[in-house]
Amino acid sequence: MLRLITDTHNEWGFALCEESQISVEPVAAISPQHAAPLKRAVASAVIADGYSPETLNSTRKRPFNLTQTPGVRLALTTLAVSPMRSGQRRTAVLAGIESLGDEECLYWYAQVRGSAGNRALRALRILLADD
Repeated sequence: MLRLITDTHNEWGFALCEESQISVEPVAAISPQHAAPLKRAVASAVIADGYSPETLNSTRKRPFNLTQTPGVRLALTTLAVSPMRSGQRRTAVLAGIESLGDEECLYWYAQVRGSAGNRALRALRILLADD
């Protein structure tokens, strides 16, 4: 599930949650001030699930119910890129995740959400941004 978070300047950030039959678990929250590098990935996920690009605006109140593949790709992108400061490395990781197949995204997402998540994130960043 993807919920937009708006600020007083009508800019939006977002919160991602993983839903199962028994629970809703937060995955990531990105403030409007830090969302700019990820807006393209958010738009891709929303459009991939059949939503109109116009629905992605600061006035939207209802969450987007993303299916597994676009939701996992967006979550993986968000977790991998949000703490990065280097624009060049961030761009490389964004492009790398876009080029991953669906199964590869699911694999890396499972690794990142597992017990050694920080190590998996580091490995993914090194793999995708290696110069």
